[in-house]
Amino acid sequence: MRLETLIEQNYHRLNENDLYIWEYIRTHPRECRDISIDALSGACCTSHTTILRFAKKLGLSGFSELKVILKWQEQPGSAFHPDELTRTMQDYQQTMEYLCTVDFSDLFALIQQAGQIYIYGSGSVQQRAARDLKEKFFHSHKLMHIVEGETEMRKLAARLRENDLMIFISLSGNNIFVNQVAELLKKNGRTVVSICRVQSNRLIYLSDINIPFFSHAIEIDQAVPIWPTNMLFQVNDFLLLRYLEFLDRQGRL
Repeated sequence: MRLETLIEQNYHRLNENDLYIWEYIRTHPRECRDISIDALSGACCTSHTTILRFAKKLGLSGFSELKVILKWQEQPGSAFHPDELTRTMQDYQQTMEYLCTVDFSDLFALIQQAGQIYIYGSGSVQQRAARDLKEKFFHSHKLMHIVEGETEMRKLAARLRENDLMIFISLSGNNIFVNQVAELLKKNGRTVVSICRVQSNRLIYLSDINIPFFSHAIEIDQAVPIWPTNMLFQVNDFLLLRYLEFLDRQGRL
């Protein structure tokens, strides 16, 4: 069992401190393989008790079992799993099937009625996807604004008007900063739309409308997992096509 799987299965039980611990472990896999509870609590600016509670929430007996999983994940594995091509193809197929069959009328109505539409991507690929979405919808005479960086996003969050629309693009839906901003917007009664991977995550909960896509980590030996991210651009293509279809049905093309 991988720690990421336990996080997904128990995400609804995790609080902000737990997610910070997970983010540190996720981004420092080698350091955490032999880390002590003192070092981990220091790195995460939290207490021993919080670390133990984190492990318990994942269904583990304690920190020792957490360490076992972290060490096991760092063990050499096979170079490449032969079913990865099939699994990736299935991810694309499931994403396309969802985008072709789900009713997006509520989303498109929001897009039509919005005063301003803003897009924020939580990483470099997500920001490229945000720019691609802006370019796609420009052809339908809808202007979307890209939010550049966390500082700009913080300023915008306080100024977003009631009829504005905020779109977050995230791979996991577990980005701490994005979720903090989404929570603030939700509290202020603003409309939040998210595009993120299918899994249990807080961003979906905080969103008025969520557009999921299917993807999985491809792991090769001890290297950092590879996440196929073209699904983000696939979502953009199909959203535009469905929006044009929506406009055509209304006689607005």
